[in-house]
Formats: sequence, structure tokens, C-alpha cells
Amino acid sequence: MQRHICLKGAKDICYAVGENPKEITSLVKLHGLPAWKRGNRGQWRALPEDLRRWVRAQRDKNIGRHLFGEIS
Repeated sequence: MQRHICLKGAKDICYAVGENPKEITSLVKLHGLPAWKRGNRGQWRALPEDLRRWVRAQRDKNIGRHLFGEIS
């Protein structure tokens, strides 16, 4: 099993967090997805541990809405 130090490319990053690769720019800008481009060029990059933290934060932020019926 190979462990990646850094994920590269919108597809791999979004696949890892269960999102649409076409939405990566808005996920980064509007929702704080921890991904970057080196010098604002090239492919998106992200650290797996940062993505795990982001997914957990999204879960924690949104889980209460479903547990307590606050659906919007």
C-alpha cells in the first residue's frame, strides 16, 4: 500500500473528500478546502491529513442540522 505525501490534481483531491472536481475552485475559496496551486499555476495539491481535518470540520459544522431537524 502506497501512502501519498501530497495528492495532486482536482480529481484525486475531490475524490478523497467526496466532492465534484468541477467545484474545486469554489470549495477552496468559499468553503476553505485546504488545497493550493504552486504559484497559482499548475495542478491543485493537498495534504491528506489536511483533507481529513477539513472533512471532519464539515461534518461537525453540518451534523447538528440533521440531528435536530434544522434543514435548510
